[in-house]
Amino acid sequence: MTQDARIPLCRAEFLQDISIEFGRRLAKNHPFRTFNVEAENCEHEGKSLERLTVRASTFYGTEMNLTLWEDRTVWVTVVLLSAENNGDYKVGFYPKCEGFTPERIAESFRETVSVSTRLCYGESPLPILRKIWKHTGDVKTTGSLDKSRKSPITG
Repeated sequence: MTQDARIPLCRAEFLQDISIEFGRRLAKNHPFRTFNVEAENCEHEGKSLERLTVRASTFYGTEMNLTLWEDRTVWVTVVLLSAENNGDYKVGFYPKCEGFTPERIAESFRETVSVSTRLCYGESPLPILRKIWKHTGDVKTTGSLDKSRKSPITG
């Protein structure tokens, strides 16, 4: 079941192009359990900047958060939500996204949500995420994965 998502139009050109692309690709028909997009002004590294946050969750207990600032800073987080047999597990990083078009960012978001389900099987999606986002830098990880987890479908 999908629902229409409201996509705000940003003031900063970089964020505006991305919000338009998310609206074009995902606002009317998205495959996620939840999907929302928010725009706001905030403090980031001592500056007041416009920020666009895109979130999606899956039916498998994972979620993806993409945060973009008008200065072209990007933060990607993939989360395995707490459940009966696991605690929260998070992987996050700041990819450079140099040369990424708004279309490429929207497609990378969709791909990231898809690979987030690997967390359900105790497998880190980090190698694939590095390829999707062309990220070679540092990664922040919180929690640990239980490699003995069973499929969320078959138990």
